[in-house]
Amino acid sequence: MRLSNIKALYDNNAYLFIGLIAVLIQIFSYALFEINAESSLSIKSIILGQIQKVTVTHIAAFDEYKARTLWLSSCVISITAYIIALVWSVVIIYRCRQKQHVYKIMRLGIVICTINLWRICTATDQSAMYNNIFSTTYEALAVSPLISAALLGKIFAIIATINILAAITPVVILMAICSAITLASENSERTLAFFTQRVNYLEQGIIIGSMIMLFGIIHMAAWTQWPIAILEESPLKKSLLASLSAIYQFWGVAFSLLLFALYTAVMVYWRGQVRLVLQHSHPDINAKTWLQENGFNLSWQKHIPQISAMLTPLLAGLSNSGMNLMSLH
Repeated sequence: MRLSNIKALYDNNAYLFIGLIAVLIQIFSYALFEINAESSLSIKSIILGQIQKVTVTHIAAFDEYKARTLWLSSCVISITAYIIALVWSVVIIYRCRQKQHVYKIMRLGIVICTINLWRICTATDQSAMYNNIFSTTYEALAVSPLISAALLGKIFAIIATINILAAITPVVILMAICSAITLASENSERTLAFFTQRVNYLEQGIIIGSMIMLFGIIHMAAWTQWPIAILEESPLKKSLLASLSAIYQFWGVAFSLLLFALYTAVMVYWRGQVRLVLQHSHPDINAKTWLQENGFNLSWQKHIPQISAMLTPLLAGLSNSGMNLMSLH
């Protein structure tokens, strides 16, 4: 294949290649986390054993109620964030839709969503994600003397809804960002105003994505810490909470890395495209100055709001308990 053909292929499908960067980072993070599969079973056994030994006291009942209420609070903000993100994504996809690109983006989104949902439905004890993020807490609540069967059924419905939203929403956001990355079909439509508008969409997408990832970590913290709340204060409880905190740290790092990689890739791509527009349509404008003033250069001084947003999942994960919003100790 000639170099010119490769360049044409990239120019016509750059939005898909950039979108795949986020997908590959997510796959890589998931694969690395799955190294913990065997250890996650051991941790689950320890937690279940400790919960079964708990003596029901007034203090334990109050601690469980507090933990449950905090988890429900995290559900409210998570579900709200997912709905806002889905609405924003649909609006952006509609505004940026182009017939030659929209079907490719839709097919990519459907494939990724299907894989995510299939992974959730077929997860077993051989998966660290299944054990650490869902099964350990759910089974601990099932054996807890403070959780009734009726309440457990409601809990399952809520957590299943959130898991489905968590599998679909990031993909739809990625589809919206890919739609914003697509170039206008006619060169005459690729104006400076076109690119500045699309940059605004990208920055909105980064903030929206950071928001759901932040709330996802907060929800993860509240969910995984819930059953441990009824344990008496001890070195074992502190170690369990520290182990759970490491999970939030891992995913906080992974989420921020994904946002950084996606944002940087788009800005590098658009910087080249804007240079072409400036050269061909605005030779009187100093390209370097215009790019710098309008935020197309990779300078941290010009991207402080975006960098702050992208660091939010990382900072939340590095906090011992999801920014301490869901702290139970």
